[in-house]
Amino acid sequence: IYNAGDNILVKLKKFLKVIKSLFKEIRVKKNHIILSSLWMSHIISFILKTFLKKMTWFSFIHNSNYTNVISYLICTKLTRLSDKQLFDSYSTARAYSSKSINRNRIINYFFHKYDLKKFEINNWSQREYDFLTVARNSKQKGFLELEKFCRYVSHIFLSKPNILIITDNLKEAINLEELKTKLNSICDIQFKVNLSNVEVLEDMTKSKIYFCLSHYEGFGITILESILSGCFILTTNVGEQEHYLDPNRRLLLDNNNYNLDFNYINQNAPSEKNFIKAKEFLYKNVKSYSDSLKHIVMEG
Repeated sequence: IYNAGDNILVKLKKFLKVIKSLFKEIRVKKNHIILSSLWMSHIISFILKTFLKKMTWFSFIHNSNYTNVISYLICTKLTRLSDKQLFDSYSTARAYSSKSINRNRIINYFFHKYDLKKFEINNWSQREYDFLTVARNSKQKGFLELEKFCRYVSHIFLSKPNILIITDNLKEAINLEELKTKLNSICDIQFKVNLSNVEVLEDMTKSKIYFCLSHYEGFGITILESILSGCFILTTNVGEQEHYLDPNRRLLLDNNNYNLDFNYINQNAPSEKNFIKAKEFLYKNVKSYSDSLKHIVMEG
């Protein structure tokens, strides 16, 4: 709807422009279904639903913790006026309502056909980056623990590790440029900002180990994508990973006390058998986004 760098006036103009455009389209054609996600799209959908009764509104909820009160109220209260509430995970659905969860309302943001760069898993040890994380530069994503993690792996890793951080900005929770300079003698930190999904997937196939320091997650799509990209996973015990992450291709992290077995990682990560089992486990336990959404639309 708008860009993060837009000022308030520009955001308002774009907001009104989207409402006007959708209003014209929906009024002319019948049987429109709108799927809203994030707080502003929920507001737009509510306004359209108020004036266009024949429209169907599905609200998609994919968070259980919010950065401010406005976002919380819109995403957890206003969305209750939609025709259906859909969720990215069981944990998000449980946070939204204490009532029994309709399993058919869970839509994992997952597509079976990923545009992955071709790779041979047995070449895992030759990958460019030793460690990779993809997350917003925020407290929720564990960036306050990032320096501690980098120091730990640098101390026990056999060589000076290459660490790639893909994020949305360089200075919100921590200053990544200062961190890079501070730790330059023990590890090589690189960062990339605001990449497309295709670019992220390409870097995943160049990385050995994906690490997640998050304090909480919903579905945790980047963990899933890193599995398909051949990464070994280090992650805090958050989100829906218990449903799709093969325990033989990951080690759990405790942000208070890291204790990793790199011999185990080096033995299992390049293993084709280990990798194939992890993919099979994932596909068995995760429904695709498009199939799930189609089922919800067809059920009326």
